[in-house]
Amino acid sequence: MIIRQFLALAAISLILAACGQAGSNPTAQNPPQASEQIPQGRRSHRQIDFTAAAQKLGVTEAKLKEALGVPTNPTNPPDGERRRPDLKAAATKLGVTEEKLREALGIPARPPSN
Repeated sequence: MIIRQFLALAAISLILAACGQAGSNPTAQNPPQASEQIPQGRRSHRQIDFTAAAQKLGVTEAKLKEALGVPTNPTNPPDGERRRPDLKAAATKLGVTEEKLREALGIPARPPSN
């Protein structure tokens, strides 16, 4: 009889502890919403620090943005209207190599095409 009571008390304690742990883990009960997740096939883009990039290249931020065709006071364009700057042309305008421009902007180099 005492052993049964002890086992029952131990089992209840374990169940309560497990429930308490599950309740304290917010991700277990609230998975991220679909709107918070990155859509499949799209990468998240981090903001480019134009000030730091310009400093690395030894040019002004305005000159860097002009070469890239980036507006000085950008507004958020609707999805699909964002265009990629021509890095080769921008590098030529700035008098640096495309590799050095990519490095300053923090853009990874493209793999060689077949």
